[in-house]
Amino acid sequence: MSFTDKKREEIKKYILRKIDLDDNEVISKTMDNFGISITSVKRYLQEAISLNMIMPEKECACGYKLVEQVFIERVVLTGEPVGEDRIFETFISKNLKKCNEEAFRVWQYVCEEMLNNAIEHSRGKNIEIEVHTNALFSRVIITDDGVGTFQTLLEYMEEHGWVNPDSGDALIELYKGKITSNPVCHSGEGIFFSAKMLDGFALWSDSRMYVSGNKTETKAIQSHLLAYASHINKVGTMVSMKLENETTRNVTEVFDMYTDMEGGFIKTYIPVKEACITGEPVARSQARRICNRLEEFKEVLLDFNNVEFVGQGFADEIFRVYATANPRVLLRPVNMMPTVVRMIHHVGRGKLPDNVKLPEAPIVLAPSETM
Repeated sequence: MSFTDKKREEIKKYILRKIDLDDNEVISKTMDNFGISITSVKRYLQEAISLNMIMPEKECACGYKLVEQVFIERVVLTGEPVGEDRIFETFISKNLKKCNEEAFRVWQYVCEEMLNNAIEHSRGKNIEIEVHTNALFSRVIITDDGVGTFQTLLEYMEEHGWVNPDSGDALIELYKGKITSNPVCHSGEGIFFSAKMLDGFALWSDSRMYVSGNKTETKAIQSHLLAYASHINKVGTMVSMKLENETTRNVTEVFDMYTDMEGGFIKTYIPVKEACITGEPVARSQARRICNRLEEFKEVLLDFNNVEFVGQGFADEIFRVYATANPRVLLRPVNMMPTVVRMIHHVGRGKLPDNVKLPEAPIVLAPSETM
């Protein structure tokens, strides 16, 4: 059977993805999916081995693993000032040769944002950079030995009127965006937009984890991040970022999703399950944490993915009390199970405020909107 070059590339990528997931049925699924023989699949596997894309691995269920190159660099921050652009150019960009143009632009933006945070916010002395690349994706890990992200935010929050804030409050505010420990020099947008541009993003600091992205990828990042953090003497903040080498996502489209020409950063996205750090979303106090500062935005996406139940008090506080008091803030709940929809209708008492927009049909966000 003769395939076009495009179809052959599709088969190769399919096999690589199955190997990345350690799918022990990679051969049979490839045969069924593309209608090819076992001989053809094994030929693709042998070609991938010869190109150093994969290697046999007995400990993997599928019998193979992706070949990964790892590059590690350390940057000392004491002494002459060092710019994030120079660090990216010197230590990172040269190791991203497998990336297409769009992926490289994303990497340049997100790496320079995270490096700037380490240089200007952490008060640390060293930055460690790891670049991991394989045939499918690249991962960049940036670690500093300074004051953690959540601790620096807590210091700012305490100075600006928050009552007894903790690292959980800092985590929720970070999900919303528009918050920084240095508002004179920074906009508080770097982490928010960086997380949306990537396939996977995880930030570990002060025993808290900010995660964003495809859930399969996020679990892998969390596992890697925690394992790595356990053997480092001093970690202020560690950021692990993952992106496919041939991504179609670009920097401009992500900004366009959350900004406009006049108002700048006008739309935010809150993953409700992750924001409710104390448990299921049932209490008014949890809802008030989420609603804090939402009036700084024109539109709020509230993602209820994996939330099976919400309490009456939680739903009432957001979708009736807050919505009524803030009619200019558009609230858009998405990814809701029927139980969540029913509770929101229940607290609306027959008529929800006009600025609460329930989807007519279930809305499933695209990957770039759930990161």
